[in-house]
Amino acid sequence: MADGTSGGAGGSGRPRGGAPLAAALPSQRPRTGRGSGWRTLRSRNRLTGRAGILALTLCAIMVTLAYPLRQYLAQRDQITALQQQNDTTARQVADLRGELAKWSDPAYVAIQARERLHYVRPGETGFTVPDSSMSAEPLGIPTPKQQAWYDRLWSTVKTPSPGPSPSPSP
Repeated sequence: MADGTSGGAGGSGRPRGGAPLAAALPSQRPRTGRGSGWRTLRSRNRLTGRAGILALTLCAIMVTLAYPLRQYLAQRDQITALQQQNDTTARQVADLRGELAKWSDPAYVAIQARERLHYVRPGETGFTVPDSSMSAEPLGIPTPKQQAWYDRLWSTVKTPSPGPSPSPSP
């Protein structure tokens, strides 16, 4: 028939099975014409050539930008770490300059010499009191040191092992 149906009884515009036109087989679907030829309707989920080229271009741009972007982020992190290190070093330099200013004072040098080197002025008597809290050895008895594993192994080779103990006889 001219309308693209299979000509069922009653001329209702439905194919033979009674299903609507949209569910008909592709050869029975209505055709749309553009220009002089007839074409079947294209499904909407199919990519066109332009969409494929666009997707390919976007993928190429992403691949092209991935490595430089990664390098940029790594360098930015490295710059941040170096700035923190620079700030820490600047603080240490300021502390050391303050320490140097202290050591240029003769009174500070004299105090440090008396404390650290136990210097005394002429006419003074110096005493040194042992600090018992700093000693790791109680009452002057040396604590045994842990042997290295190879020394323990060698000592087992050097000394004979005790023989098997005699088993009791019943």
